[in-house]
Amino acid sequence: MQQINGVICNAITFFNRNNEIIKNLNSLLIRHILTNDANALLLFGSMGDRPLFSSKIEEKIKLIDIAMELTAKKIPILVGIYGADADEIIQQIENLGKNFDELNYMIPPPISENLSSEGIRSYFENILGSINPRNQIYLYNNPLQFVKNEIEPNWLKKLTEFPNLRGLNDSFYNIKICKSYLRLMNENFSVFCGVEENSQNFFQLIPLNQRKYSGIVSSISNLVNMCSKIYYYAVNDNLLELLQLQEQINDIRAKIYDIKTEEGKERRGLIYAFLHLYGELISKTDEEVNFITSKLQTEIDPISKERIEATVNYLLHNKQIYQLYSIGRKDLYQFQDIIETFSKIDILVQQGKVRKITGPYRSDINTIYKVKFENSQLVFRFRTSKFFQFENLVKQKLLFPFLDKTLTPHDLNLREKVKAIINSKTGAYIFDKEKPPIIPVSNLIYYDETKEVIPYIFSAQEYIRGKPLFQLINKYINEGKNLNTKKFINIFENLGEHLGNLHTIKFESFFRSISNIGKNKKVSYPEYFNNQLETELQEAKKNKIDFGIEIRDYFRDNKALIEEENEFVLLHNDFHSQNVIVKEDQGLINLNGLVDFDDWCVGSRAQDFIKIDYLILKPLNLPSFYDAFYNAYSKYYEIDNNFKKTIEIHKLLWLLSEYNFESELKRKAHQIDLTSRTSASLENYLFEIQAIIR
Repeated sequence: MQQINGVICNAITFFNRNNEIIKNLNSLLIRHILTNDANALLLFGSMGDRPLFSSKIEEKIKLIDIAMELTAKKIPILVGIYGADADEIIQQIENLGKNFDELNYMIPPPISENLSSEGIRSYFENILGSINPRNQIYLYNNPLQFVKNEIEPNWLKKLTEFPNLRGLNDSFYNIKICKSYLRLMNENFSVFCGVEENSQNFFQLIPLNQRKYSGIVSSISNLVNMCSKIYYYAVNDNLLELLQLQEQINDIRAKIYDIKTEEGKERRGLIYAFLHLYGELISKTDEEVNFITSKLQTEIDPISKERIEATVNYLLHNKQIYQLYSIGRKDLYQFQDIIETFSKIDILVQQGKVRKITGPYRSDINTIYKVKFENSQLVFRFRTSKFFQFENLVKQKLLFPFLDKTLTPHDLNLREKVKAIINSKTGAYIFDKEKPPIIPVSNLIYYDETKEVIPYIFSAQEYIRGKPLFQLINKYINEGKNLNTKKFINIFENLGEHLGNLHTIKFESFFRSISNIGKNKKVSYPEYFNNQLETELQEAKKNKIDFGIEIRDYFRDNKALIEEENEFVLLHNDFHSQNVIVKEDQGLINLNGLVDFDDWCVGSRAQDFIKIDYLILKPLNLPSFYDAFYNAYSKYYEIDNNFKKTIEIHKLLWLLSEYNFESELKRKAHQIDLTSRTSASLENYLFEIQAIIR
């Protein structure tokens, strides 16, 4: 067996209300620990709630199995074995030894009865002499925790003659005794510091050429990668860096562990930090997660929670935590995994080395990452939603040729060209500088629909600098600043112009599915609209909307406006402030780009007014914004009362559709994460529907 040194992570253990191992959380934790450079893993140590599992051999085996599979023998695994007498310890080791050949064990003196020095020595001799020599043993000295039972250096040397005794973990409460332990260190016997806040002092007691036989048993390494750097600085004798890093670690410990309830504060602080770090991956509808979270809510005060969250975010930003990257809910990638995954794609290799990955940023449809390369910044969008309702393809690949007029609605071979684009499973679309798009969008650097690289379709587009318009608006509102200024009015004027420009791309028919563009349509638009309406009304009846007759009467009274629609345009179909990227600079707000065309289609231009009106213009209630947007658009199309009424008709159908969709999600709440869905949205939709029809 390999000698253990470096960072031994004293792993926390996730268990449910029945004290049973929670596989998904422990698997995620172990992968995180491995990603953050631990050299060995200690299970069921002081952080692993060892008293709960002393007699639960099945649960111990379950967690060890998980660790064995994930570590793939790349790093050693130690298991804490605690008991009141030697026979109990021997039995535990033999039980585990039947299932695992290559485990290491960490054993303290008896945990409940204070013995004489000779009694402790006899206790260990009995254990070491009775177990299989292949079972490697590390002793654990912590008199303050184990009823003052101390491992004395004068007889420890004699115990080292047992070939399966490979080291000792010392609590470092007595420097003189620790120095005596250190004299025993060699290639066959390691000494660990069990108190990570004293690691720097511990390493300085060891001659430089002996430090390679030492290590630290660390709890904070459940979270951060800094302990590996402590060991690196120690073996390379970088004393200044060692001192500075120790101070940083102690500061982080204070922030993570400073919880008002003293007992178990380290474990609770780490669990809360870990759940915050991977909140995106851990389903809030998971009963076991809810059990842990609800306990933490009562055990940790609000101020401590905020401090822990802020600390984790800071450590992530400064790369003192390496986070696993998720694409979807199940697939996890380390930083190096992602680099290797995309290293065979030439156009991505041309971007240079990967410098930084931030995310995931989740939407209803995609999992999104921002990746900083040596030569560029790209936004990766992975289609991970199971609920995407329309074409499962990268829709920008067909959109962009229309935006620079490489493809036009009146092309003689439009259908053949559309089919060729749709059938292309990999590629890119880079705009020619001499032939820019008619609205501000970024280049499509690469797309892949094969699902061969990863099990999702994905795309990489140039990053547009700035932030969504709604974030800037919220910032001004929160700071009490005036929104009704020329710079914001200009933005809404720009939005009207861009939407008008987009709608200059006109088709002879509507195409809800872009895959059908160029086909000869057999269904008229009024017929399509009525079919959609009937479907939503039937669904609304199931959802107990009790004014369906009034809705039907409203549409019947206004059907002439739908029947008169005979001009169909290219629609963004999700046109609102979340998909408008702006950047404030020197007192000006620049509109840098439009994003998220996952729902684009061809249809009534009125559809593109729904969301910007419902989600931004109406809530802000600033006539100057409304006038700026509509006046700019009116350069392209006349805004009269009939058109405003047409917008209202389409809005009512959209509200009905959203109400039904939200109701369906509410019914499936036990299956999916609904953190962004609330019953308030259902009430809002009902209110708006009633306001229109009455």
